[in-house]
Amino acid sequence: MSEKLRAVFHACVPRPIASAIRNLRQTLHLYKDSVLQAHRYNRNYSRVASTELTQLETRIMFLSHQIEKGLSHSDFRYGFGRKVFLELPAMLKSLELADSNYEENTVFQESMSALHEYMERHIRAGKDISWQKSLFTNEQWNRIKSANPSRGGSIVIRRSTKANNSLLPYAQLNEHRHSVREFSDEPVDVNLIEQAIDMAMRTPSVCNRQPTRVHLILNPEIITKALAIQGGVRGYAAPPALILITSDLRSFITSYERNEGFTDGGLFGMSLLLSLESLGLASCPLNTMFTAKADKDTRKLLNLPDNEVPVMYIEVGNFLEETRTCASVRYTGNQITTVIK
Repeated sequence: MSEKLRAVFHACVPRPIASAIRNLRQTLHLYKDSVLQAHRYNRNYSRVASTELTQLETRIMFLSHQIEKGLSHSDFRYGFGRKVFLELPAMLKSLELADSNYEENTVFQESMSALHEYMERHIRAGKDISWQKSLFTNEQWNRIKSANPSRGGSIVIRRSTKANNSLLPYAQLNEHRHSVREFSDEPVDVNLIEQAIDMAMRTPSVCNRQPTRVHLILNPEIITKALAIQGGVRGYAAPPALILITSDLRSFITSYERNEGFTDGGLFGMSLLLSLESLGLASCPLNTMFTAKADKDTRKLLNLPDNEVPVMYIEVGNFLEETRTCASVRYTGNQITTVIK
């Protein structure tokens, strides 16, 4: 609409009607743009039997991470991961076909390393892994046997290394932090958690509207129920504290901001994770990308208002004296950066 037409519109149309028209226009844009976004997602996400390289890497990373989680569990179960082994060998073969330089591929190396640790720990314990071996080609198995163990698998985290976290410069603190899924039995200091939340309040947000809301859950029964709905940490004891980060939809003013709460909430979540780490507290972020039923059940359990959308959970507790966690090897910055000149 031109400036002249806009001026005529505002002069001739009563304000209540003009406001109603603008609101209707925003609603139509919201539904249209959401459908287009859904179509784009549907075209590109990594489906079962994907053959495109990045989609293959995504699914292999997901499966390798399951192996890493099993390797880091204190209640180590020999022979775990049968579902993973039914999928992973064929997907690794597809990756070999999709990437001519697959031996240097970060995801391929991580998977080989995680499988190497799996193999070594079973062999040292005298466990039979002939079934797992039968699923791989001889070439793949030889690569697993000779894989660099530092490229994936599990690593040890010691509580003693966290004593001076508050003194570390940002680069070291960031590099030093890992997610852990098992915590000490000692009660967590709620004052420290609240201090971390205050520290995270410096996180930027759209126009400083600060849409993030924090729900600190300390009731063990509610924590257990909430994580049962979330479903991603089965087999682990409930943490001493659970944080739910949400975004208040009332903080946004146009349909185009429909995803902004996840951006601002995600930024806040990372600030909070680093703040907790700096104060010597262990943590692990968990996604809240719920089905409609899981969303409904979570809202009922936690009495969440309709105007808030879940962004993430963060488990919080004290470090064990020693625990294992996933190596979770990262890409380099160059691997994900496109320079536009």
